Amino acid sequence: MRILASVDDKSNLDHFLRSISQFVTEIFASGGTHRFLTDSGIKCTNISQLTGFETLLDGRVKTLHPAIFSGILSERDELGTSQLKEHGFPQFDMVIVNLYPFEKAAKTHDLHEMIKNIDIGGFSLLRAAAKNYEHVIILSDPQQYESVMNELIQNSRISLESRKRLALKAFARAADYDIAIYNALTMDFLGNAPARMYLRGIKGKELRYGENPDQKGYVYSDGTSLGVANAEQLQGKELSYNNILDADSAFETVLEFTEPTAVVLKHNTPCGVATSENISTALKMAIDADSESAYGSVISLNRTFDGACLDVLSRLFVEVVIAPDYTLEAMEGLKKKKNLRVLKVSMTPDENLRVRSISNGFLVQSRLKTQFGDLELKTAESATESQLADLKFAWKVVAHCRSNAIVLAKNGVTVGIGGGQTSRIEAMRVAIHRAGEKAKGSALASDAFFPFYDNVELAASAGVTSIIQPGGSIRDEEVIAKSQELKVPMYFTGKRVFLH
Repeated sequence: MRILASVDDKSNLDHFLRSISQFVTEIFASGGTHRFLTDSGIKCTNISQLTGFETLLDGRVKTLHPAIFSGILSERDELGTSQLKEHGFPQFDMVIVNLYPFEKAAKTHDLHEMIKNIDIGGFSLLRAAAKNYEHVIILSDPQQYESVMNELIQNSRISLESRKRLALKAFARAADYDIAIYNALTMDFLGNAPARMYLRGIKGKELRYGENPDQKGYVYSDGTSLGVANAEQLQGKELSYNNILDADSAFETVLEFTEPTAVVLKHNTPCGVATSENISTALKMAIDADSESAYGSVISLNRTFDGACLDVLSRLFVEVVIAPDYTLEAMEGLKKKKNLRVLKVSMTPDENLRVRSISNGFLVQSRLKTQFGDLELKTAESATESQLADLKFAWKVVAHCRSNAIVLAKNGVTVGIGGGQTSRIEAMRVAIHRAGEKAKGSALASDAFFPFYDNVELAASAGVTSIIQPGGSIRDEEVIAKSQELKVPMYFTGKRVFLH
């Protein structure tokens, strides 16, 4: 078997080639790969001896030559064999290639680095070898070495089915690579939405079903280590479609906070959120904020889940727990809840575009950001320091409740949440009803402006003592006047945080 190797990622290449040495007759390698293998004590020939020249244009041209590609693309028929023999070109049986790390370069947002890391020769080798999968084994990822090695040792050959799978992996890698280049350069060149948008998902997995049992459901990763799609499931039943949606909403909500915070979420909207000096106290407060809704909920924490957190959850049925890490003590205890899905997720926000499907297409937008500039006091009376803290807390929560949404909070805990209503006054009624007596002395956040001053009247009658809202209504002056009359400090953020 004659092998051509040209790789950027050289991990385990030397081990792999030594492991299959009994099947190898000759190895050709490009410049950097040739040096690596030679230094590793593996005999190989530099491809320059085939092409008749060293690399050109500072390495931009190494493998692009008929002496290489004819040996990959030959169909092993009489014509191909005779032409290769006439020109003295070798025939390749295996191509090992991986590409320049464009995705890594794209993260630098350095255009020069991105252009430099667009692979030409390696990409061409990849496609050529995959196209001729019937005769050529294409390895496009170091993770494939072990399975190919085992199959060769066991059967002395690579089956056609395995060749097909390897070819599909190579074509998928090529597609991913092109999409990454197009998307990154589009944002750099145009700075806005392109005429075409390409999405890529990897590690596709079929779920038990979709939102309902008669619907198909699937989940894909973007290939990073971030977010719920890339969470590590430490234990529990298989995640359902709805589990993943709820887990993502809980994760996005808890990301808003730097202090120890717990989010209890049900049906894709928060039902209890709390911050405290330690995470177990925050967890207990978030559950107690709406203990009825907490049953069967998804819970997200932005600190390590410890033994104290375990004690808080001991008598509560929960579907999913999300945290950046877990202590050994906590994991031992969680194992007793065999069905509880336990996810370990990096608490790192990302700025990737958010995509939502619609019939025959999809919508794309940038990530929701709750941060605002300076708060604009609209009433003569201002809020106290503690009220301002609660206003800012409530604002972060209301941004993750379904619109129309109202959140009441006091001392870093939600006391009433009204979300997903068709009118703002109804959202206000729901929040006040959920809060009951706890509404007295609370801070109120609204995800969009008040269309009428009746919202302020109702809030004040329930005991709300401060309000934060975006502003922007044609009746802002009437709303502000009513707030002034009732001596309820009102602040404008100047931005809306609708969530549909």
